[in-house]
Amino acid sequence: MKIGVIGWELPPAFSGGLGIHTINLFSIISKFAEVDVYIPKMSMLYPSYPFKVRLVPLTYNGMKGNYELQVPDFNQAVIEYNQKVVDAFDANGTAVIHCHDWITFNAGIELKERYGIPLVVTVHSTEIDRSGNFYPQKWIMDIEREGMKHADHIIAVSDYTRRLVMDTYGISPDKIGTIHNGLGKHFYLLPPKNYDLSGNVLYFGRVTMQKGPKFFIEAAKKVADKVHDVKFIVAGTGEQVEELKFLARTLSIEKNVIFTGFVDLSEAIRYYRTSDVFVLPAVSEPFGITVLEAMSSGTPAIISTTTGVGEALKNVLKTDFWDTDLIADYIIGTLKFRSLRSTLGAVGQIEAKRFTWEEAALETMEVYSSL
Repeated sequence: MKIGVIGWELPPAFSGGLGIHTINLFSIISKFAEVDVYIPKMSMLYPSYPFKVRLVPLTYNGMKGNYELQVPDFNQAVIEYNQKVVDAFDANGTAVIHCHDWITFNAGIELKERYGIPLVVTVHSTEIDRSGNFYPQKWIMDIEREGMKHADHIIAVSDYTRRLVMDTYGISPDKIGTIHNGLGKHFYLLPPKNYDLSGNVLYFGRVTMQKGPKFFIEAAKKVADKVHDVKFIVAGTGEQVEELKFLARTLSIEKNVIFTGFVDLSEAIRYYRTSDVFVLPAVSEPFGITVLEAMSSGTPAIISTTTGVGEALKNVLKTDFWDTDLIADYIIGTLKFRSLRSTLGAVGQIEAKRFTWEEAALETMEVYSSL
């Protein structure tokens, strides 16, 4: 069986969960099937992968220093990429086409119609998620709807996303299933954590409206008013960084807030391990791999009820993303009570390691076989 995977990014050149998903899932699936992964041509990639990488040239500027794809016109690059994937696609022996998010759906639709090959699409996030349900772009939603309509099977990364897809796009429940993401292998090897107080509170992820960093800063102000010598770390990049720096200055907590910029894997693990608590007040997070990473590092997690992975977790503190009073109370509680930190951290570390890419790969292979 050969699987034609149409993606957008691949570590070490990635900016979010899509790249992590692609390399982990298909490294395992490639042990059982032939896998071709199509991605835009990038200069900064590993010398080899467990699967075949098919680079599709685009007329863009290459890579930025922190490995993110840099294009002069993102929307035009997506259109060009889909067209060139269709031209470059090797249909010979391909049993299934697997597309990831709207940026690849048009290519998947055309290839299915041209060659009659079954189409699987994975919904990592929707335009509703990415916009925080604040003026979602209709033309992107139209592409998402068409991709789901033409797909033979849809994989959602959480039941939260599955319900959103059914309710928003009118997809039959018989056509869509949930397969949770897994945890990277580096996080299975981490030892038990020392729960001595560090005074560090961590937000890690893209600094965008969808992930709720604004609510993290607002909660930080309420914590800082009651607890001294606490550092609030914002790790990651995104379009809201300057806005949040201004907010921190406005709230007079700029000395308490540290913006790290892009962090690599080893730095991420260090931040997880040296923080007392991890906070993700996401407005709409389809899954939330960083939650599992933090928990597997032994760090207690506070997450919003609109974080998909939370549906399968018991040893986390949950709140509405907008309830900065409760978020602040949870943070203060974990800082104040070592027993709370150690219990949530230790039990959460065990719970997070239940999520494996091996299980996700086997469930995905079952989808392929059914088609």
